[in-house]
Amino acid sequence: MICRIITGLMALAWIAGVALFFINQGLHNDVLDILTALVLTPLGLPWNLTPIFIGGSETMRMVIALGAPIINILIVWGLCKVLARRFCPQGC
Repeated sequence: MICRIITGLMALAWIAGVALFFINQGLHNDVLDILTALVLTPLGLPWNLTPIFIGGSETMRMVIALGAPIINILIVWGLCKVLARRFCPQGC
């Protein structure tokens, strides 16, 4: 139950961040505003730091910033499934 809530909240925060990004693109045509960065950066750490180490264009940085939280959401979801099977084999 708690795993679904945590994963769901992370997914909702990611959707909100992506929505803020596209709304900002439509209104101001900026690359990345501070509100979007504040939502997406903590959700995508450490994966969104890869452009710092490997370099890349601004477009690649935006794609990584928008997609990196998906990796962490999948990791949390997978860990929850493994832990639920381990500690609650009959299905809590």
